[in-house]
Order: sequence, then C-alpha cells, then structure tokens
Amino acid sequence: MTERKPIHKLLAAILLAALLVGAAPAYASTSSEIQEELDELNGQRGDILSEMDDIQARIDSLEYAQAGTAGKKQMLDEKILLAGQELDVLAEQIAIEDGYLASLQEDLDDARREEEDQRQRWLERVRAMEESSDVGYIQVLFAATSFSDLLTRLDLVNEVMAYDEQLEQEYIAARQRVQDLEAQAEIVRTENEQRRAQWKEKQAQLEADVAVANALMETLGEDLEEYQQMMAEAAAWEAQVEALIAEKKQELLDAQLLEQMSNQSGASNPAGFIWPSYTKQINSYFGNRKHPISGIWTGHKGVDINANYGSAVWSAASGTVIMASTGWNGGFGNVVMVMHPSGYTTIYAHLSSIAVVSGQSVAQGQVVGYVGSTGNSTGSHLHFEVHDFYGTPVDPLAFSYP
Repeated sequence: MTERKPIHKLLAAILLAALLVGAAPAYASTSSEIQEELDELNGQRGDILSEMDDIQARIDSLEYAQAGTAGKKQMLDEKILLAGQELDVLAEQIAIEDGYLASLQEDLDDARREEEDQRQRWLERVRAMEESSDVGYIQVLFAATSFSDLLTRLDLVNEVMAYDEQLEQEYIAARQRVQDLEAQAEIVRTENEQRRAQWKEKQAQLEADVAVANALMETLGEDLEEYQQMMAEAAAWEAQVEALIAEKKQELLDAQLLEQMSNQSGASNPAGFIWPSYTKQINSYFGNRKHPISGIWTGHKGVDINANYGSAVWSAASGTVIMASTGWNGGFGNVVMVMHPSGYTTIYAHLSSIAVVSGQSVAQGQVVGYVGSTGNSTGSHLHFEVHDFYGTPVDPLAFSYP
C-alpha cells in the first residue's frame, strides 16, 4: 500500500514534536511561555485528530469496498454453482451426442461396406460386359429364329439392361448414403467440439473471476488491517499528547498562582497561615542538622515545635486532608497532610492521635490531631512542614504568623 508511509511518518513527526514540547523544563519562567507550549500541544493534537479522521475515512472506504467485493464474490459463487449445473447438463448433452456419433459411425461403417459390395458387384458386371463386348444387344436380337423368339430375346435384353441400371443405382445410392452419414457425423463432431470449447471457456472465465475477487478481498483485508493498526497507534499517540496537555495545564495553573502570589507586594504570608500550636518554642530548625537519633547530618525539612503531649494541633489554613494515617509512615508516625487552595501543603507529624480523615475538608484553626511522640521521635513534639506548589519543602519560619 502506498498511502501508509506518508501518513505514518506525519503522525510520528507530530508525536515527536509534541514529546519535545512536553520534555521542556517542568515549569517555564512565565505563564505566557507555558501558554505558548500549551497552544502548540493543542495544535499538534489537532493535527493528530485530523490525521485520525483521514485514516477513519480510508477505513470506511475500505470496509465499503470490502463489502461490495464480498457481494460480488457471493454473486460469482452463485454463478459458479449455476454454471456447474449448466455444465453438468452440457456434459450430458455431449455424452448423448457422443453416443449418437458412435451410432452414426457404426451406420457409416455398414454403409461403407455396403458401398464396397455394390461397387464390387457393379465392377464385376462391367468386366462381364467388357469380356462379351463382341456380342451386343443387337446381335442377340438379330439371332432370333422367330417372332416369338425375338420377343423372348427382347425381354431378356430388357431384363439385363434393367439389372445393369439397378446395379448402378444401388451403387450410387450406397455411395450417397456414405456421403450423407459422413456429413452428418462431421456436423455432430463439430457441434461437440464447439460445446467442449464453450464449456472450457466458461469454466476458465469463472475461475479467473473468482481468482480476481479473492485477490481483491485479500488486498482489501491487508489494507484494512494496516489502517486499523495505524488508527490504534494514532489513538495511543493522541492519548500521550492529551496527557502532556493535562500536565501542561497544571503547570500553567501553578505558574499563574506563583505569579499571583509574587504580585502581592510586601506580603510575607501569602498563604495566610496561622501557627499550628499554642507555643512557638522551637527545638529543631529547618535546614541542615545532626539527627538526634542517628547522629547523621541531614536536611531537616520542617521545624520541631516543643509542645506538650496531647496539646491540640490546628490546621494552618483551610484545605483538604490528603493523608491521615497512623503507624510508622516512614518515621513520621501518626501524620496528617493538608493541601491548601494557595497551592501549599502542610504536614503535622509524630501525633499521639488524629482528629480528621483523608478527604475531609478542614477550616483554618480546626483541630487535626494532638501532639505526641510516635514514629522516629525522641520525645513529645510537633514536627511541622510546609511544601510549596512544586512539592519543595520551605522553611515554615519564612512566613509571618499573626
């Protein structure tokens, strides 16, 4: 098939371009740049959908042609069945004519033998007449001794002449019969040969028509299968581009939120957080520190608030609980994680108990749990983390709390 490669290459080029756009840095410097990338991805998705429309149109055309060819093939099959019946009748006719021809041949053989017999009798009479050529009919008559003898001799001459005439006519008739039978046999033989030729020609034509239909059906089937494969590939590519578009849309929203927050001049608490505990006394700050248990210097992703065991822990802002889990939880112990409309996420760890469930909406200042020492902890405290909309931990003390 000649059309597949150009379409296939075009789709591959579109997908490659889309993947290159999607492989750009996770966040562009400005929302306008991300919007340009999003517009480009949407355009490329449109190109893929357009090509998918063309492929579907080709599939519809092939299916229509396949149905038409199948109908023609069915008609040919029916014609072959009918022709087979006609050929059977023709074969019977030929067999009958062959039998008739054999009968004619027997008659012809008999006629030829009869002709030869009459010929031999006629030749013998001719030779006899030649041998007695010195005695003619006139001499026989003149040799009569009386009138009655003359009449007798005249009757004998007439009988001889009639016999000679009969021999000649019988020979001519035998010869004519041979010629008639030969002509009739030739007619039957010619007609049989013509019938056989017609039979072979019709059979060959039907077989050729069926072969053409079968070849066309096979070609159409192969083309249809190939285009259906192309459609499946294009659909998979369109899904990939659609996923890239969804990611890019989220990037755009994040970038717009970041720009909006950056435009709030002098705002030191753009998320509007409140402090999650009754006390602001800090045991361990954000950043590099020596771990109190392992003794290894590691990055501390939040602050440890020196709060009393069982004291209330408040949500720093309204939002949705995306995790409320008891157990070890990677060393956090009992932990609550809240995602806020501002794009920030806050984490409250080492709780003694949890007061909310995952998926629950909480208001700012609502109790989400109580201070404890679960998980990887040396004593009662609240581990408090803040993550920005990139998922990057930020220092909770970088915000101004009321």
